[in-house]
Amino acid sequence: MLEALTPNSLRDRLGFAADAAGAPAIGSVAKAARACVHAWRSPARARVTAYLHRQLIAVGFEEELVRSRVAEVIDALIEVGDFTPARLSGKASLVLSRPQWIRIAEGDFAFLGQQDGGSQPTAVTPSFVRRLPAADETADPIDFAGFMGVPGYRRHLARRTSGTGDGRLTEFWSILSSAARHDGQSLDAALLRAVVDPPGSSDGRFGRHNQPQLSGRWKAAAPDGTWCAVRPGRNPNEWHPILVRVAGAEVTSLDLFDWDEWNWALLARGVANGAPERSTWASGTLSFEHPVPAQFMRALRLLGVPGKWAWTWQLTDDAHNAFGHWRDTEL
Repeated sequence: MLEALTPNSLRDRLGFAADAAGAPAIGSVAKAARACVHAWRSPARARVTAYLHRQLIAVGFEEELVRSRVAEVIDALIEVGDFTPARLSGKASLVLSRPQWIRIAEGDFAFLGQQDGGSQPTAVTPSFVRRLPAADETADPIDFAGFMGVPGYRRHLARRTSGTGDGRLTEFWSILSSAARHDGQSLDAALLRAVVDPPGSSDGRFGRHNQPQLSGRWKAAAPDGTWCAVRPGRNPNEWHPILVRVAGAEVTSLDLFDWDEWNWALLARGVANGAPERSTWASGTLSFEHPVPAQFMRALRLLGVPGKWAWTWQLTDDAHNAFGHWRDTEL
């Protein structure tokens, strides 16, 4: 007798689940992506993506939600080190990385990569990566700080100073401020869009710079000082990360390397001026009131999943403690 399969029954059979917003749940998509890469041995990313699209659409998920979620999950697995991107036969491909265990807390381990012997541990939490209560007996886990490495701003500091990048976050801001003072280029004050209001203002809303009407902490004028800002590019919605230095009627700008350097500059300015950028922790949700650097994003993708609102992350208490300890110690 043939069994009639509905999208929901097929979803259950294939192991997919929905999150609170009706999108494919991150954990189930990540598990399916790892299964593809494990079974197919270094497949092209396009093949994995197309297969997951077909599966998820067949079980009733909306195509737009499927496309964004699959891309998000594969990007995250590359970023945290579960997958290693490779170019094989001219195609962008994916391989499971070398095995690595990370100790987040007592009884909470993250596992990345290919398990020795070929079997794959089963995740016990709905996160991007596999989380287990214990590591393999033969494993040698690293702690969370070891996974994080040195703070990401040091890479930018090293480039600015042509040195090793050793130095505190306040030194990074000092170097940037000096570069803005000595190397800045004249900027038309009418183009100024800068983060002027302090952390905690505008009810904690950072706001947007790429709208006709600025919002949140963004302003079209700034008092004397050095500020994190943007300048327009050639296209209507193209904006470049900069610092601006305002001295009376004179406004000069310093181009930053990328948005990651801008995000670190914002954190550095807050620490140097005694008004650090803010985040809050409540009921298992970590909420940022500022954009975060790429290194923070890598950590959050290892530790949790995005929350209901932008710039929020759902974490366990132990995961939040691990992240908070690293941040407080290193920054």
